[in-house]
Amino acid sequence: MVKKSDGSRRPCGNYRALNMQTIPDKYPIGYIHDFTSYLHGKTVFATLDLKRAYHQVPMHEENKQKTAITPFGLFQFNFMTFGLRNAAQTMQRLMDNAL
Repeated sequence: MVKKSDGSRRPCGNYRALNMQTIPDKYPIGYIHDFTSYLHGKTVFATLDLKRAYHQVPMHEENKQKTAITPFGLFQFNFMTFGLRNAAQTMQRLMDNAL
């Protein structure tokens, strides 16, 4: 358990062994210039609530057991958590598909 700045606690896992066995996802993270070029001339914009964005991406049922940690008994993440090898690429792909 890791203490957060507000005093509450957050469960954390050490996924080094899992990450060494995970096939890297080579999905590229876009350049800011490409993104701003795409917005040129656009006049209507919206906002997305991306607070705790990783925790809004559901885990595949067969992969939940791989995220198991034991802070107070067995805990498996139902949604993507930090520390997983391809988490950033998964989030970027999701944002690219959404936008």
